[in-house]
Amino acid sequence: MSLIEVKNVYYAYNENSVAIDDVSFSLEEGTYTTVIGHNGSGKSTLAKMIAGLLEIQKGSITINGLAVNAENIARIRRDLGIVFQNPDNQFIGSTVRDDIAFGLENKLVAVENTERIIEEYAAKVGLSDHLDYEPQNLSGGQKQRVAIAGIMAMKPKIIIFDEATSMLDPKGKKEIKQLMYQLAEEEITVISITHDIEEVMQSDNCIVLNKGKLFMQDKPEKVFADAEKLRKINLDIPFVMQVKEVFRNKKIKLKANDLKGMAEELWRLNSKR
Repeated sequence: MSLIEVKNVYYAYNENSVAIDDVSFSLEEGTYTTVIGHNGSGKSTLAKMIAGLLEIQKGSITINGLAVNAENIARIRRDLGIVFQNPDNQFIGSTVRDDIAFGLENKLVAVENTERIIEEYAAKVGLSDHLDYEPQNLSGGQKQRVAIAGIMAMKPKIIIFDEATSMLDPKGKKEIKQLMYQLAEEEITVISITHDIEEVMQSDNCIVLNKGKLFMQDKPEKVFADAEKLRKINLDIPFVMQVKEVFRNKKIKLKANDLKGMAEELWRLNSKR
């Protein structure tokens, strides 16, 4: 049985605004899945349904065999955390230490163990020297790392990132993406709602939504191999796939490792424009 099973789910904000329409897929434990699609395609709505923040109107979602519903949501949330796009809306404590401690206190972790756990997960996100900092003294990337540390300290099986890098500068984005890759390596199941095509290339699975429907689902290299299908819904493809496409269309044959020849040919083609 898959860790997450989504079956024929449907959600509409009103009769004229269907956000998710008959979407089904399953995700295995320890995988890193990216969800892409244009604004309004239903990505964030889907994430909130999986996290139990929006009630499923039709269909079903099960996590580790438990249906996502009012009866089970408290149990499910012990194994699931979500990081939203605006880090300023996520700080609960007055300091980094307090924020990481908040979830542990709610989980009734023994006081004598709390400080050790706080220090352990602050170190994991590179904030050991910032435990007594106040939120306003942190960068956007640091605030997101605090949110991730607070979730990691709860030892969830699943972490959902709902466009968690979209409001960060390039440095902050790089920091958070590295953390996401690290989580995946630690066998935590990661679901990332993203517009970052390069991030998608690093994931195990890619789900493409379009107008609330499941448009494609496969390994990233297979999804991006069908460039024309993606272009029909105005989605871009990674630069490396664009390069391959140019070489294929120009019928240019190079040895797999002939990087020098590829660079020279790209330069030549570019200079002809």
